[in-house]
Amino acid sequence: MSDPERPSGEATDAQTGKAPAVSSCAKRQLLAALTTTDVTIRRLDLLLSEANGQERVLATINYVASMLHHLTASAPWIALQTRLGILARLKGRVPKNVTPASSKSKFAALCSLASETRYNLRLFGLLPLWIWGAETLKSPPTDPILHALTVLQVISNVIYQLLENVGYLASKGVVSKRFVDKYGGVAKWEIWSTRGWFGHIFFQFFVLWRQSVLRRQRLAAQRAAAGTVETKETKAEDSEALRLEIRAWRKSLVNNVFWAPLCLHWCFEKGIGIPDSMVGIISFCAGAWSLHDCWAGTATVKA
Repeated sequence: MSDPERPSGEATDAQTGKAPAVSSCAKRQLLAALTTTDVTIRRLDLLLSEANGQERVLATINYVASMLHHLTASAPWIALQTRLGILARLKGRVPKNVTPASSKSKFAALCSLASETRYNLRLFGLLPLWIWGAETLKSPPTDPILHALTVLQVISNVIYQLLENVGYLASKGVVSKRFVDKYGGVAKWEIWSTRGWFGHIFFQFFVLWRQSVLRRQRLAAQRAAAGTVETKETKAEDSEALRLEIRAWRKSLVNNVFWAPLCLHWCFEKGIGIPDSMVGIISFCAGAWSLHDCWAGTATVKA
């Protein structure tokens, strides 16, 4: 006759052996999650430790909040919320009293906060412009056309940043508003500031064109001198340098293409017809590549 207690004992042994395995697996998953979180926070800290990284993160918050603000205010979103509320009532579920206006105002407030923070940080923007101008004078580009375009861009950016700073400080009561009002008021100063920024964008198209011409000429000269003995390592280095050069050129072009119409829109009091709901999307697209590269630059961080 078989022992009736035997199967129960085997099951107990199996469960006892399985429990430590499950516990060990859970610990490994928790450790992996904590490690991933630690690396992500370290990368974010490294990104925010640089001025360019701070600007990219704040700009992304600014633009995404703007997109969400207009999304929650759109007719399709309101209609969707209404239908979900009706379905919830039909199923006997009472929806939470969350007003759409509340979420909209929060996104608008976040967008405004990020934008104002960027304004504050740009108050120091004349310092790097001074360095850019000084370096251009000390070591000007060898190509005279690029030299002239760079000087024009420096001047355009100084006009942009100076007018923006004065207008912003006047709106905060730091600079005499009477002086600003004497020359058109804060709104007028902002428009002329934006026109200075548009000047930089306008000249950047010519800079990109000239860089493309010079690159083609350089490559043609290299092909003509292809008889020179080169090692595989030298060719690989030249190929990689060319790839990075073209990538940076395309990145600048994409940034310019997105900013040009939006900046032109802001150059006029009544704009050129770009709806406010598209501003966040266009602005985000203009800086998305730069944000990607900034984040990729923190990939060296290890756990």
